[in-house]
Amino acid sequence: MTPDPKAKHEKGFTLVELVAVVVILGVLAALAIPRFVDFADAAQDARINGIAGSYKAGVDQVHAYWLAKGSPGPSLNMITLPIAQAGGDLSVNAFGWPADTRGVSLTLNSTNDCLDVWRAVLEVGAPTVSATADADFTALYIGGNSCRYNDSGNTAKSIQFDSNSGQVTVNL
Repeated sequence: MTPDPKAKHEKGFTLVELVAVVVILGVLAALAIPRFVDFADAAQDARINGIAGSYKAGVDQVHAYWLAKGSPGPSLNMITLPIAQAGGDLSVNAFGWPADTRGVSLTLNSTNDCLDVWRAVLEVGAPTVSATADADFTALYIGGNSCRYNDSGNTAKSIQFDSNSGQVTVNL
């Protein structure tokens, strides 16, 4: 009996071919997984940079308003804010940078002032801040009229504000 020339010859994969494919996929996965981890860290850094940029824009708007008013020096309750946003009107220091919203200080000199400034210069719905770790960021007065806002997800990453110069720094 001779084979029918019209019959199709179907052939499966050999064990060697299947093992080679599995090894290649394993190598590709081993190379790709660290890149995905890097993407997650880079995304977190980008998030913090974005928040810091928004914070800096808010601080700069306060300073621009102070300059437009003729640089009047330190001023209690200079900028009226919605009560839901910050709990009071924003005071500025002698350099025209935000100080507090409780109308008690013309300098940024406490953790409460740091909380005030964060809430005043960022829009409603921004990442939350508190003096404890129960928010997106933890505020801390670090002396010298400066605040540090530590990311609660990774306390090694922070945003720092110097109310003497208006400088906002990101520490990643």
